[in-house]
Amino acid sequence: MALQETPPNGRSPPRPSGRKTSAAFPNCPQCERRMTIKQVAPVLFASNLDDVTYGCEKCGTEAKRTVTRA
Repeated sequence: MALQETPPNGRSPPRPSGRKTSAAFPNCPQCERRMTIKQVAPVLFASNLDDVTYGCEKCGTEAKRTVTRA
């Protein structure tokens, strides 16, 4: 069993909501603009992972990240 510390104010810390925020989208390494999602595909033999392909609409650069499925 894990032991959790209680903050001094007695309330529990906020929990992540699992929603994607703008911080979850990477910036393009070439032109520094926010990239958009081009494709999402499940990782074979991993039940809770997805490969997400991001693309820059300005210069066409693509990046691939493996993320946990929410």
